[in-house]
Amino acid sequence: MTETDVTASPRAAFAERFALLYAEAGNPPLKRVTESVARERGVDDNGRPVRVPAQRISDWRRGRNVPARFAGLAAVLRVLIGEARRRRSEPVVAGLYDMTTWRSWWEVALAAPQTGNGHVVSPRPAADGDAVCPYLGLSAFQQSDSEWFFGRERATSDLLARLAQARADGGFVVLVGASGAGKSSLLRAGLGPSLAAGTLGDEQTSELPITALTPGADPLGTLAESDPPQGVIVVDQFEELFTLSDDEDVQNEFVRRLHDLSTSYVVVLGVRADFYHHCLGFPELVDAMQERQLALGAMSESELRDAVVRPAKAVGLQWESGLVELMLADLGATLRRTGGRTSGAPGYAAGALPLLAHALLATWQRRSNGKLTVAGYRRAGGIHGAVAATAERAWAELDGDGAEAARRILLRLVRIGDETRDVRRRATRAEVTGAGPARERALEALVRARLVTLDAESVEITHEALLDAWPRLRGWIDDNRAENLARQRLEADAESWDEQDKDPSLLYRGSRLESSERLARESDTVELTPLARRFVRVSSQHHRRQRWLRHTAVALVGVFALIAAGAAGIAVNERDDAEFRHILAEAGSLATDDPSLSAQLSLVAHRMRPEDRGVAGRLLSTGQSPLATPLRGHKGAVYLTSFSPDGSVLATASEDSTVRLWDASGKARPLGEPLTGHQSWVSSAVFSPDGDTLATTGDDATIRLWDVSDPANATRIGEPIVPGNGTMYLLAFSPDGDTLATANDDGTVGLWDVSEAARPTRLGTLTGHDAAVRSIAFSPDGTVLASGSDDHDVRLWDVSHPRNPTQLGEPLTGAADMVHSVAFSPDGDSLAVGVEDTTVRLWDVSDPRRAREYDTLTGHEGLVWSVQFSPDGRLLASASADGTTRLWNVSDPAHTVPFGEPLSARSGIVYALGFSKDGSRLATGSDDGVARVWSLPSGALASHPDGVSAVAVGPGGELMATGGADRTVRLWRIADREDPMPIGPVLRGLNGTVHALDLSSRGGLLAAGSTDTRVRLYDVTDPEHPERVATLPGASGYFSPDATTLAVVNGTDLRLYDVTDPERPTKLADFDTGHSAYITSGAFSADGTTFATGSFDQTARLWDVSDPREPTPRGKALTGHSGPIWSVAFHPDDVALATASGDKAIRMWSTRDPSDVHPMGEPLHGHTDAVTSVAFSPDGSRLMSGGYDETVRMWQTSELPGSVALTGHTGVVEAVAFTPDGGAVVTGGSDGTARLWSHDVERSIERICATSADVLTSGAWRRYLPQQSYDPPC
Repeated sequence: MTETDVTASPRAAFAERFALLYAEAGNPPLKRVTESVARERGVDDNGRPVRVPAQRISDWRRGRNVPARFAGLAAVLRVLIGEARRRRSEPVVAGLYDMTTWRSWWEVALAAPQTGNGHVVSPRPAADGDAVCPYLGLSAFQQSDSEWFFGRERATSDLLARLAQARADGGFVVLVGASGAGKSSLLRAGLGPSLAAGTLGDEQTSELPITALTPGADPLGTLAESDPPQGVIVVDQFEELFTLSDDEDVQNEFVRRLHDLSTSYVVVLGVRADFYHHCLGFPELVDAMQERQLALGAMSESELRDAVVRPAKAVGLQWESGLVELMLADLGATLRRTGGRTSGAPGYAAGALPLLAHALLATWQRRSNGKLTVAGYRRAGGIHGAVAATAERAWAELDGDGAEAARRILLRLVRIGDETRDVRRRATRAEVTGAGPARERALEALVRARLVTLDAESVEITHEALLDAWPRLRGWIDDNRAENLARQRLEADAESWDEQDKDPSLLYRGSRLESSERLARESDTVELTPLARRFVRVSSQHHRRQRWLRHTAVALVGVFALIAAGAAGIAVNERDDAEFRHILAEAGSLATDDPSLSAQLSLVAHRMRPEDRGVAGRLLSTGQSPLATPLRGHKGAVYLTSFSPDGSVLATASEDSTVRLWDASGKARPLGEPLTGHQSWVSSAVFSPDGDTLATTGDDATIRLWDVSDPANATRIGEPIVPGNGTMYLLAFSPDGDTLATANDDGTVGLWDVSEAARPTRLGTLTGHDAAVRSIAFSPDGTVLASGSDDHDVRLWDVSHPRNPTQLGEPLTGAADMVHSVAFSPDGDSLAVGVEDTTVRLWDVSDPRRAREYDTLTGHEGLVWSVQFSPDGRLLASASADGTTRLWNVSDPAHTVPFGEPLSARSGIVYALGFSKDGSRLATGSDDGVARVWSLPSGALASHPDGVSAVAVGPGGELMATGGADRTVRLWRIADREDPMPIGPVLRGLNGTVHALDLSSRGGLLAAGSTDTRVRLYDVTDPEHPERVATLPGASGYFSPDATTLAVVNGTDLRLYDVTDPERPTKLADFDTGHSAYITSGAFSADGTTFATGSFDQTARLWDVSDPREPTPRGKALTGHSGPIWSVAFHPDDVALATASGDKAIRMWSTRDPSDVHPMGEPLHGHTDAVTSVAFSPDGSRLMSGGYDETVRMWQTSELPGSVALTGHTGVVEAVAFTPDGGAVVTGGSDGTARLWSHDVERSIERICATSADVLTSGAWRRYLPQQSYDPPC
């Protein structure tokens, strides 16, 4: 058993010990414990009977509070200690059964502080030997760890059955499995130190001790030294007999002695699957492998859950909801499904289990208050982080030859993606090792580190996460991507040549031969298989022979010239195809890490193939991606970026001791010379509210003021200010510009009067922090100042009278590490705090004397250097040491969710960020010395944090409505597509998810349907002041084209209402549609005479509603889908109906004759998961669809079935709608965003060139496009 290397606070430690004792007592029912306490009839110090309610004991267990009096605790302890002693005589932790020790623990815990909500907290790591850790990390379980070994009960039972058979018949038992599958753990912890009497049958009348050994370098000596007592002998890692010894006589003798022992002992061997064939060389083993072999495969999902959860429960630890699912999802342990049914086959590699074990240990080390948390798991880096840490440790242990051999082995085990992502591939052992001993040693090292898994026939990387999570391997892959793609194609062609009996027509010629010969020579970067080298050699020989024949056949020169010309044309086409695929692959691989460079490469591909739909989709998708313009000039890291109040100038402060000013009004360019004078790194450069003054400071402990009214000719104002407080980390102007605050290394905050910039005077000093103050921020009204410190606290100060500042309330605690950044929201009600522990914490400071925590945001994998709110307060940006900037939807601060993908440019640590005045740009500063101005997509709207489930656009295209899972409706002004804005109040009062919205053609009515089976009608004639006018029973409502009729669906029923007077809707018809399951969607035809319904019963139906008082069915139900129909839409000319289904397909139906509706062509396939929504453009030329695969697809109705995929949503696309002019598409997704898409490729190209033209430098071109001359697309 391992012990902790971290601790909680005294209160958290008390809760963990109490939970551990409770678990050791067998987790008795609370009622039984309270009844036992009552039977004791104990009294407290005042002679009153001791009564302890069940809820109070539960609260102690879960760390909600500490007992106020010891008498009640003592009564419960006596009951639990008695139960625990009966189960285990000696405590697992010293003092666990001792009442004196418990009183000491209780007194310390009671004296410790607690948080405002009464929950105990764990502030920071420290040493602690009292907590029991049930997770072993990468170490295999030992015999003494049986009580923490879960999930392999079925395999243990099967193994015991074979042991019983061997005991009865003699001979070996052989356990076979891939490396990392858990053989050692099963043999040691599964069997334990001994087998109780009767375990192997009734004839086993006494306990059988188990002796475990491994062969080692001297297997005979190991066996002799073990001197096992009569019982069971476990030979673990039997493959060491072959890897550590090459003496066949020793191998034969070892097996013979074991076989002799098997007549009086039960002998079980654990052998790695890739050494299976070695065992077949021993007759003594062949019988066992035929009769008493057990193959250990991957664990089922339920077994994995037991292995993950039950060890924690065994020591009384709790699990945060969702953590287990997150771990299994990261592992890839969801069950494979076929045809919608679970196959039961585990979807992870058995060798990945050690990586999960390592992540479990790291998560336990970061537990909070006796609970394993999602935040702790993410801080540990998750399974991906465990992979990277493990890989780097293994790499560091290799020598030079071993490192190079390991690099070649790993690259051989990767399939480089061509327009797809990179994946691991299986290879034979001979393929990756060849004949070199260095390769064999390197492979064994990779196997020991669990980076590679060996099976009987194959070798593969243990977990695909290694490809992205280990930067070193990622770099190898990316650095030689083009060469490896060429190598893969060459090796595939060589295999085809070999399979076709070495057909000469398949040999390379021309440019393909030249490139393959060059590749064969580049042994330092890529390594070809022997077959590929032979293929190149034969191709070269054939080429030389053909050339000689041409030279000797002078009379046929003309003919050969023509042939050569044709071949050259083919070669050129092949070369162009290869280059095009290569560019797309490079762009795809960079889409996440550097979207700006990815967009530039996509432009190059578009220039080569303007008609390619896939490239068009990529270019259109960039409209939903932030793109960056790099600003180069600094010679050191950029520590701060700050826009001037009007957004026209950007200031950057750097490690190179300078400050630079940049023109940010158009194409970014430097303004004047760098500002110099500081003697060390500059940490801060901030503008005054009027934009005329810039204040700078840094490590030289001085403040300098600059006149930047003419930023191209900035001048110093007065002499430097020397406050005497050491390094200053940040400056902040008050909103009125009269006060300047400084964050000081001596733990203070300085306040200066700068109303006269040439003569600044000290106003005062704020004291209270116990360590350096890293960050400060004024509230928007200037009355409150927030300060964050290395002491982990944030303090709020009343600075309404800056000469007499006072602290407001208690410090804001809870951060587990240093506070690096604080920022107020524009309304002043929220405060964001960036912390070293990788989290961002949000606080409600609407009453600064009684601040309360809203939420803790997790997702970064490195410390958070900077946080800032967007000017409209809907977004929060955070910059991190993990090299990313994340955006968060804070429209509901109590429920914050990520907004889009993280911003990344492979820049290293991101230290700084700052929004422009209009919020359309975000400037970041990074460790690579580059500032980047990110153009944020104007069409991405942070709307409903729980997901946008419905969208609708008004008839004029100026008003949009969105509805969400947060039970609200929001209205948006979208007349200016480049600057959509929320309008009016949020519509609340709905008691369910809003899943259907419709705006009437007259623009004055909005119908909102929700899961509370109510359709609410709103008058939105004045969207600034919407009013609810009616509520109808039903799930969703749809207006007729003339806005006089409303169709309401409810279950399988359809109702039609006259809404000419919307305050008093009149029911016209009410009938059962005949669907066998609920109606999911509906739509009127353009002429208003037909209404279509789609149902969960996989059918659609049409209704004649030309007389809404007497609706009648039109034809039979439309069948053909094999999944629920989620959406229906009519073509604007009423010539077709589109239905979108959970079967991943869209079907088109001819409705030219409503009485004879029939399918049009084949179903449209493109989505890889259920299709949720579909809509026609107003002119009918386009069809848009959204689906569970997180994509929006655009179909040209004249060119079906092909489509263009648009990416940008990071969740299910729930709804799609066109604007009335057809110029934009609106979508809503479960990622909490509504998005406006343009389908104009040229417009996307203009944006890419305007925002990222400087990204594709000549150096980047040489790296990614080495076969072409530098010719940037912008």
